Amino acid sequence: MTTLPSSRFGGWTRRCNGVQQHGIKPKAFIKMLMSNGFSREQAKSRCKDLQSADVWYSDCGRYKVVSQEIKVGDGLCHNEMFDGTTWLSIRIDNGESHLIDWRDFQAIKNDLCGEHRQGVEIYPQEDVLHDTANVFHLWVFPEDIRLPLGWGMRDVDYTESIEQRGE
Repeated sequence: MTTLPSSRFGGWTRRCNGVQQHGIKPKAFIKMLMSNGFSREQAKSRCKDLQSADVWYSDCGRYKVVSQEIKVGDGLCHNEMFDGTTWLSIRIDNGESHLIDWRDFQAIKNDLCGEHRQGVEIYPQEDVLHDTANVFHLWVFPEDIRLPLGWGMRDVDYTESIEQRGE
């Protein structure tokens, strides 16, 4: 097992790859995908991609994150500029809660991809919506890619304020 440090979560442990997380062998995974409409070639390709993904568990027991680098032509990366983007599929590890904390997601991005990379969460148009398990997806760009949106300087305040709640 591989481990990574984290000041927010106590650390991260890589327990398995993206296929192993389902508790089945690659052949069974391919068969499952084919029963869901994938061609044999598509299923084999998806299985190979997921075998290269890392499944990380936070030491505090709160999060499970699947981390996978995406490439043009894999069905997720549609432009060469974003080749090498890291896809973080984030879920609460208890399978029951879906509360998110932006600061947790920022720390997950920093811990698994680095502080000098920019990531986004996308809210897609309905015709390409992908929602099978209420999982959050961050797309972390290669270090040299920055979207021309957002703040231009750092401004951080961790004090709690009643004004944040809108009451």
